[in-house]
Amino acid sequence: MNTSTKMIQNVNILKEIDIIPLFDVLKANIIRSHMELTIIFLKATVTDPNQNNVIEDLEEQIAHFLVSKVRNTDMLFRLEGSLRWGILLPQNGEEEGKAFLNRIFQLVKNENFPSNSAFTLQGIIVEVKNDQVMFDDLIAKQFEVFSQLLEPWEIEVVTGYSSQPIERVKVSILEENVTFGEVLELTLQKMIVDHFQLETKVFSDGHEFLQSDWYLSGNTHIVIMNDILPRENGLNVLHTLRQMANQKKFIIYMMTNRKSLGDMIYAYESGVDEYLIKPFDLNLFQAQLKRTFARL
Repeated sequence: MNTSTKMIQNVNILKEIDIIPLFDVLKANIIRSHMELTIIFLKATVTDPNQNNVIEDLEEQIAHFLVSKVRNTDMLFRLEGSLRWGILLPQNGEEEGKAFLNRIFQLVKNENFPSNSAFTLQGIIVEVKNDQVMFDDLIAKQFEVFSQLLEPWEIEVVTGYSSQPIERVKVSILEENVTFGEVLELTLQKMIVDHFQLETKVFSDGHEFLQSDWYLSGNTHIVIMNDILPRENGLNVLHTLRQMANQKKFIIYMMTNRKSLGDMIYAYESGVDEYLIKPFDLNLFQAQLKRTFARL
């Protein structure tokens, strides 16, 4: 047995069953990290029926070829059935999947492949942005789609798993002036923010807010508050929230009349995310909020 043959037989690729727990871990982080993942399904077909006896060798040759082309972060695995593979691309979307498949197809078409067996390839790209997707569903889907592909070198994009779930975000407005508090709440309720459901509540001061259980849930929570409030001012609320174990869930907007550089530095160092000097433009306020949601 020559060296090249030994290298082909020693190619280490994950089995289909091995990829499931890895997929589940990555899937669980989709919502929290707001990063998609993509799975590529690849199928080879021998073009000459008289060459069916070489399928086993061809399978190992293609496997070795794929190993040399995937990145260290990609996960290559075998699918049930002959001449089928899957490649999991963490933190990559549909476009990266297309680019990868087109590059692989072009290399094979240009005969940059070490095999005497003639074959063609077909590919499926599945972008996953929903943490409710089950791996078994993707496997079943790829069998269904491959059965419908008629042309060699065809690439099919499956879009049924890319819809993002709606994330619940709480918004608290701490404002003594009832009218202004209602204006801010109405401004938020009119905003259209894709993939987010806003639940707003107005508090007359920091004491009322801290005495409630409204801020104790694990949801992302935007707090828009004055620095000066009756009974419990905004700075005290700020310090209380930033001392909580899950304080990173809070995004804090501080509304204030204080314009000095020293006051701004103190607020930011204390944990404020946005500093709004009164009076401020509501359109600018909306733009800042949209930027906040874009980062979530």
